[in-house]
Amino acid sequence: MTEAPSKPASGRVRARRILITGAQRKIAVALIAQLLTDPEVEKILAVSERPCPPSLLGHDPKRFIFHRAGLARRRQVDNLFLFEEFRERPLDTVVHLAFSGNPKGYDASRHEYNVNATRHLLDASLRHGVRKYVFLSSDAVYAVGPRGDYKVGEDAELNLDPKGPAAVRDIIDAEFLCRAKMDHPTCEVMVLRPAGVIGGGVMSGLNLLFESHPPVLPIGFDPMINPTSLERLARDIQLALILPGKGLYNVAGPSAGPLTRFLEARGVTPLRVPGPLLRGTNRLQRIVGQTRYHAEYQPKRLFYSLVLDDGRFEAAFRAHAPVSKVQAKPAPASDPEDLGPEQGSA
Repeated sequence: MTEAPSKPASGRVRARRILITGAQRKIAVALIAQLLTDPEVEKILAVSERPCPPSLLGHDPKRFIFHRAGLARRRQVDNLFLFEEFRERPLDTVVHLAFSGNPKGYDASRHEYNVNATRHLLDASLRHGVRKYVFLSSDAVYAVGPRGDYKVGEDAELNLDPKGPAAVRDIIDAEFLCRAKMDHPTCEVMVLRPAGVIGGGVMSGLNLLFESHPPVLPIGFDPMINPTSLERLARDIQLALILPGKGLYNVAGPSAGPLTRFLEARGVTPLRVPGPLLRGTNRLQRIVGQTRYHAEYQPKRLFYSLVLDDGRFEAAFRAHAPVSKVQAKPAPASDPEDLGPEQGSA
């Protein structure tokens, strides 16, 4: 059963000192750029296992700090809250984006990292008095099939198939860690499930399909989708930070349509093959370098529709958006980064 989202008041939450994990991801780069346009944001601490992306190097060092660190161990995570810069004015907001969902080479070590990082970061946030904690999940957690609803709400069936991708099961595990703390009296814990993100260079499953040469689709199927963009997702996360509220929310793009409509809008013509040949063709494409999309990660996704119903988020957050604070800001170019949750977030 889905937790009932709380209704935000008309006021704002002052997200002034923000920790963002997974700083190498494009969504992190876009979110940081967006947040730094708000003069009330005092300082951002961005964390990644990788070196600082060049696109983050130009930010004001008085307001932006990059730190290279892992999140697999509790002490590593605790140390993030003990920086000298935050001793007198502690971190008040955490955005957890450091979830690696790359199906290639996904093993026990990535499982332990993903689940432990979520657990340690959430526990540390509660111990250190953080007021808002946001975990970016994925629409890959939903079960997809011929009997699915046209629009999928937050209480829809989850993909709990034991034969499903391990990364998807780990996303669900991480979600439940967060959902178990949503009744915390002083910290607002949120989980956001975004639709597929499309845009130049974005490492989401849907966008990797769009950037294939050519995209391969099964004959006779044209599933409905409502993808979002990097800029829209960054704005939605910012709204989740600056407006009060907790719970589980879908976030999606403004319009839904057949998958081929979005391909045609980008001047892309797909190759059609019989359904049983789809995975084999996809593997061949990966071998010859025509795609980085993994059809086996969400095997039913190209056959059946998945349109997220984000009406709850629209009513609770976008409807209360302070126009002067949340404006679109183009995301700077970023280096290639680990695939996010939805082979698949940005």
